[in-house]
Amino acid sequence: MSSESPISVRTAEDARRQLDSLLDELADLADRSSAPEEFWPELLTRLVFAASAQGAAIWQLGGSRRLQPLFEQGFDKVYSAIDRNVALDIDACSLEAALRKPKASAIVSGGESGGPARLMLAVPLAHANRPTGLLVLYQPADLPAVTQNGQLRLLDAFGEIAVHFQERRLLADFAGAEQNWKSQLYFAHDVHRELDVRRTCYRIANDGRLALDADRVSVAQWDGPTAIVEAISGIDVINRRAALVRKLERLATAVAKQRKPIMFRGDRENLPPQIEEALVDYLEESPARLLIAVPLVEEDVRNDEEPLEEIEGKLVGVMIVEQLEATDVERLLSRTRSLAETASLALANAQRFERLPLRGVMQALGVVLAQFGWRKLSRTMRYVLPVLMILLATWLIPARFEIDVRGQLKPEIERQVFAPLDGYVDEILVKHGDMVDAGQVVATLRSPDLELKQTETAGLLAAAQSELDAVRVERTQNVRRDDDRRDGRSDREQLSADEIRLTRRIDNLQEQLRLLDAQRQSLTLVSPISGQILNWDIDETLQARPVSRGDSLLKVAEVDGPWVLKLEAADRRTKHILNAQAESEADLPITFHLVSEPGVTHQATLTEISQVIDIGSETDEPAALMTAQFDKSEVDFLRPGVSVAGRVYCGQRSLAYVWTHELWEAVRRRLFW
Repeated sequence: MSSESPISVRTAEDARRQLDSLLDELADLADRSSAPEEFWPELLTRLVFAASAQGAAIWQLGGSRRLQPLFEQGFDKVYSAIDRNVALDIDACSLEAALRKPKASAIVSGGESGGPARLMLAVPLAHANRPTGLLVLYQPADLPAVTQNGQLRLLDAFGEIAVHFQERRLLADFAGAEQNWKSQLYFAHDVHRELDVRRTCYRIANDGRLALDADRVSVAQWDGPTAIVEAISGIDVINRRAALVRKLERLATAVAKQRKPIMFRGDRENLPPQIEEALVDYLEESPARLLIAVPLVEEDVRNDEEPLEEIEGKLVGVMIVEQLEATDVERLLSRTRSLAETASLALANAQRFERLPLRGVMQALGVVLAQFGWRKLSRTMRYVLPVLMILLATWLIPARFEIDVRGQLKPEIERQVFAPLDGYVDEILVKHGDMVDAGQVVATLRSPDLELKQTETAGLLAAAQSELDAVRVERTQNVRRDDDRRDGRSDREQLSADEIRLTRRIDNLQEQLRLLDAQRQSLTLVSPISGQILNWDIDETLQARPVSRGDSLLKVAEVDGPWVLKLEAADRRTKHILNAQAESEADLPITFHLVSEPGVTHQATLTEISQVIDIGSETDEPAALMTAQFDKSEVDFLRPGVSVAGRVYCGQRSLAYVWTHELWEAVRRRLFW
């Protein structure tokens, strides 16, 4: 159908029948309560076609009570592009008179700037005797009066359909508002039913999905630096290892830090980079086409004089609404913000109640006290009595009394390889982590002093041997030569004495050589046990390093054998452990965990405690050293020297003593030394 050609009819009856059919179709469209974006363009198109007009428009009263074009058809033919804004302002003033008329009226406008004049046929659109806008038809200013009257009647008919559409839309809005009000009333009633945080989050998610008619609603609780997902509508148990949950928590954390609601419907241009990155990551797991994330903020109470920008609230969580199909975005956003206010208050109350210490005891106590006329007591007594009862209860309630200790995991059998002599390291034959056997050579040393002593001793031995040989030869010759001489006997005795002296010296030098050779052999270092080399960076720390006798060079541990805990307890706490050990017939139990695995506890038993107080390597304070046995098969991260933190069980004490014994000991040390 073309808006430029007149309606082609052969007779007046055919024209009326065709017009009635067009109006019936338009009335059916209005009865179906279609969206304004669909109905108004259809109405304008059919009106322009039926009246063979230049254009048509829906003018609506804005917030300032001024007319503004809401939908238009054919404005390019009615207004020039250059003066359009000026012409629209002029026509808005001219059309204000038509708002006060009950029927359609004609208004001529334009021509003031030398342009063509235009005829505007306008019918008011009113509801409950209050004008809401105008339906305007544009025709040339020279349209005959007879044609104008016919088109005014036609415009009245279209105006009735437009008013009917507005009334049905208004009724639908009222029905939706009533249903929305009921949903919000039920939501507000249900989310305040309990004061448990998880149950409150569960109710916000599930009841919120029903109230918003959304596909999925998730609630994350703000816990300091991160947001933790507590509930997802339709899911009873949340798998926190699931990729969707982890990415949802990352998105909720980003939204919480921004403290501003975000809306995604396919366009990410206006999103901050932190939220955009988390959102794109989450959309890989979620098929949502529309996502609204609203921070749940408990607003602070303020005075009426305070400006709105200064309102600051406590962040309690984030509510995320997802829609898998297209919907009325603005309506969903408005309802989501309304529900978020109620959800914020409910979640804040639940968090505040959950943080109360001993809330279970206080509830039971309140029920008991109500039976004895608690409200009849004075305000002072109502505060004093609970405090006294709590203090009394702490002295009667038993609790585990444990002493904190720190230490390391070590193999039970460890041996050091020491330097036997002064010298330097000549060769390293092992590396960190190597497994060695007992007696295996691990390193060799060289001692220049030992080599010098060996050379000197060998020289002295050779000289003594030569001198002994000379004495023996001279003695033999003198026996033959001096038989007739009177003093021959004394010379033989002197040579015999020299021979004995040299023989003893040679024996001593040979013994020295054997000892020096044994020392030389000791420079070849061997492993004392089968085990693993524990030293780190052996080549860098030992190669060609000068060493002194007794220096520890290598450590070998039997890692395949039993392991023990080497623990340290502060000197001021040792008395509790010794008393508990004396009272107990069995070894004291110890609960410990690796510092690299907090929360994963293991069990051990105390087997030995030193009788001497020494400076601890963990605390640099006086401490008692202890040894404990444990099952190494229960510890996954088993490496020598792993730090552990533990507690030695020292029996049962009152709760007050467990909580305050350190304070009392500190006071006693201050007052009584």
